[in-house]
Amino acid sequence: MMDAIVLDGEQRSALAVTRSLGRKGIKVIVGSGKKISLASCSRYCATSFQYPSPYDDPVGFINTLLEYVIKCRHSVLFPMTDVTLTEILLRRKEFPESTLIPFIEYDRYMEVTDKIRLFHLVRNLNVPVPPTFPSTEYDNHKSMMESIGNSEFPVVVKSNVSKIRTRNGWVNTKVLYAKDRTELSEILSQDIFREYPFLVQKKIEGPGVGIFLLMRDGDVIARFAHRRIREKPPSGGVSVLSESIEPPSDAMQSAIRILRELHWSGIAMVEFKIDREQQLAKLLEINARFWGSLQLAISSGIDFPYLLFRMASEEKIEKSDGYRVGLRSRWELGDLDHLLIRLMRNDTKLNLSQGHPGRSTLMKDFLFDYFRASVKNEIIQNDDRKPFYHELKEYIRHIVRK
Repeated sequence: MMDAIVLDGEQRSALAVTRSLGRKGIKVIVGSGKKISLASCSRYCATSFQYPSPYDDPVGFINTLLEYVIKCRHSVLFPMTDVTLTEILLRRKEFPESTLIPFIEYDRYMEVTDKIRLFHLVRNLNVPVPPTFPSTEYDNHKSMMESIGNSEFPVVVKSNVSKIRTRNGWVNTKVLYAKDRTELSEILSQDIFREYPFLVQKKIEGPGVGIFLLMRDGDVIARFAHRRIREKPPSGGVSVLSESIEPPSDAMQSAIRILRELHWSGIAMVEFKIDREQQLAKLLEINARFWGSLQLAISSGIDFPYLLFRMASEEKIEKSDGYRVGLRSRWELGDLDHLLIRLMRNDTKLNLSQGHPGRSTLMKDFLFDYFRASVKNEIIQNDDRKPFYHELKEYIRHIVRK
């Protein structure tokens, strides 16, 4: 059997993949920019290695990774973040044939990762999106501001990619909110919006829904859906409590339509907001990599890492559609962060929309979720406790520094 090399060991998704494959008897090797990482602490990690930071030293990262995989026997490579995946796809031809990379080629990857290119693509596919204003369609910020009507506020401002690749490494970006023209003008005066492409979108009020797919040449192998219940930051971000759901038909149809247009092979997370006024799923973005709440899909019965491993190994796999609905997965310390943020900052400063529970309800739900059978802890697992101890130690260390 082939080995699995899981990168970005500090990510929760890396831990989910490590546990998934390790429990199937597959040898899992964890790589990270840190000597000890969340996934390398797992009992299902056979061995681990360290590489230079892909964020600060992309060339050093790839060169170290190449040296490592050349020494390995046949293996399947699992990069977990946009940064490591991008660097690998850009130098894909340098990897030996014995290293399988079960992800789409770079050009199609960028068709969905670059939000501006994505929204150009879906215009011709009848996929609903929020009113969107890409910076590339305007000569300057002033002409863009003139095109954005007052009815579009509040708006969301975000770079075309979540992390920007530069000559000196990678730059993180943030999603920002503006409730009027004055705030939007202040945001657009920032250097990052002068130097790099971005888009402005009307903020959609409603629940967030994720559609998760594994495809082979545009054919759906496995599908899953969840809704976000709590996020960090609370206005929208990483899911800290999510629930498996029956996929909304319009969201599922839109997701499949987009990826079939690209003859997609591999995994993808397609993110929507259900517009509360129109009761319509509107596309926000697509991630062509594993997602933070991956453990929920695995716990619900769709083992995406194992299915992708088998697909890469050219094993025969049956289509997987059925899964447990109503199961919840909770990132314990992320949920604690969500609670603390809500308690320490008011809803206006957090850009929270209507429908978020009050603080007393939130506190009650936070405590009771530890005793609800339908809520599964993501990091704390009885047969594999060390990752949580590692994360808790890092969490306390971070608080002490602050």
